[in-house]
Amino acid sequence: MISASILHPYPVSDAASIAQRVLRHRHPLLAYLYACVPDAHAVEDIFQEVCLVAVQKAADFEDGTDFEAWARAIARNKVREHLRARRGVTLDEAFFDALDAALSPVDTDRRKDALRQCLGELEKRARQILSWRYDEGLSPAEIAGRTGQSRAAVNSILQRIRETLRDCAGRRLATGTP
Repeated sequence: MISASILHPYPVSDAASIAQRVLRHRHPLLAYLYACVPDAHAVEDIFQEVCLVAVQKAADFEDGTDFEAWARAIARNKVREHLRARRGVTLDEAFFDALDAALSPVDTDRRKDALRQCLGELEKRARQILSWRYDEGLSPAEIAGRTGQSRAAVNSILQRIRETLRDCAGRRLATGTP
């Protein structure tokens, strides 16, 4: 009988965990690949190669670090190989750096903290309308019935609240204030 450790030089649970993470990050990784390679078939092939390498290098990933950045580094290398082999092209390192910066998500905890602070700054009435809409799942028409306003007015209020929250959170994230 062949030992599992010969077939898989890394713990199977690590490989399974990495495979699940790759699938959870499929869309951002595909966006990265499409930004580099315009051919959809090539992108799918490269994505499969990224998956394979990620699983093979599962033991190299350190828990607690940015998985998406780790997987993007694998994708970067696979894109380089693809472009060099099939097109004789090399992309400047500055291109990849700019792409990484553009696609790197803002830390989720920071985003949540900023939004929480901005929600706290809203007037009580705005918070109540948001609660009805998102906590209780009421439609704008149902909220209109509670407030005595038209559905169109409630939609406008919700839109203004969302814009206020987006702008507030954006300012907080840009300035580094929670």
